[in-house]
Amino acid sequence: MRTERIYQTNTYCKNCSANIVGISQKDGFDIVIPDKSPFFPEGGGQPADTGIIKSGNREFNITYVYDEEQEGAVFHVTDAPAGTFKEGDEVELTLDWDARFINMQRHCGEHMLSGAFHNLYSGINRGFHIGNGYIAIDIECDGRILTAAEVAAAENMVNAAIRANLPVDVTYFDSYEESKIRPVRKDVPHDGRVSVVTIGDLDAPYDCIACCGTHPATSSEVGLLAVYRFEPNKGNTRIIFDCGKPALDKLKADYNTAYAVSNSLSTSIDELPRKLELQAEHEAGLKAQLASLTAYYKEKEAEAMQASIDEKRVGGEHVYNFTDEVLNTNDLLKLGFSLAAKLRPGELLLMTDSNTATVLLYSDGSALKCGDIVKAEAASFNGRGGGRPDNARAAFADIADARAFAEHLANAY
Repeated sequence: MRTERIYQTNTYCKNCSANIVGISQKDGFDIVIPDKSPFFPEGGGQPADTGIIKSGNREFNITYVYDEEQEGAVFHVTDAPAGTFKEGDEVELTLDWDARFINMQRHCGEHMLSGAFHNLYSGINRGFHIGNGYIAIDIECDGRILTAAEVAAAENMVNAAIRANLPVDVTYFDSYEESKIRPVRKDVPHDGRVSVVTIGDLDAPYDCIACCGTHPATSSEVGLLAVYRFEPNKGNTRIIFDCGKPALDKLKADYNTAYAVSNSLSTSIDELPRKLELQAEHEAGLKAQLASLTAYYKEKEAEAMQASIDEKRVGGEHVYNFTDEVLNTNDLLKLGFSLAAKLRPGELLLMTDSNTATVLLYSDGSALKCGDIVKAEAASFNGRGGGRPDNARAAFADIADARAFAEHLANAY
């Protein structure tokens, strides 16, 4: 059973009439095999086409297309309930053309960018993926990571070739050996029929590679290619980019974002990087100043709290309850440990962080065991927590519960 693959001879065919020559079901839906189809089955890194299947006045979606052998049947997964179609039915197949053309642009753009890295730096494409809103390729370049200047040079080379309106030729050969007459940049041994995509002059091409995907007739139809970012990936350089209208839309959106940010900072887009650099320097200075002030505050708080503890000891108290509205929990935790080092057996230190409704408990871990106290008492005040004999913490839904818990402990212990 075989499906005539119209996309191999006419990538611009959007619809056709066909007869169903095979049918199966999966998950309650029909999967049909037409005798011919413009739909591309997923392969070579390119997603499958989607679209519509019509029979009379009935219309259903084609949600996925795949094959099991390159020259055999093409399976069209539909959302038609199982039993809707039967062998011999005449149907009309219509592509989601916008999605197909974007994939054509992207696939051709990927060839051109991979070719640029090969021509400029002898880079080898070790992986290709068309994702949702991006394309990714992994370029191997003698074990080194490409530089920003090298990536930019390849991007510029591609866009110059796009503007040159080079022809894109797809030639089919009966065997891999026959295809070797073309100067392909990468050998891909393959059984059966082989298709070779050549961009530019057939004898001295801009790029030439074996590929089963769909491509536009000229390089200019790619529109543009924009590299978004690049990063190391397992010894290769992963390039994230896109082509055509999706790339244009993203560049416009990024520009609008940059424009809005520059306006909010009362500067121009050109001056935005320097403005952000200055802002980061200012922020670093503020953080350093804050750290210094925090250290000073902690030192003074520690002195004041220790003086209060000493005074309460004289009065016979052994539970010391403090609340702080300035320090965060981590700073308060460190302050608590510094005070806890001077606690005596039977003494309990409580420190409440009013910003997070957290109560920290400290003792010497002998007579009063902090973790056990939290487990026994916190739930009664809508809190939860735990810890060790010498320190623990309890978190509460609001500050009122946290304070009530601390006051209860101050009276009960």
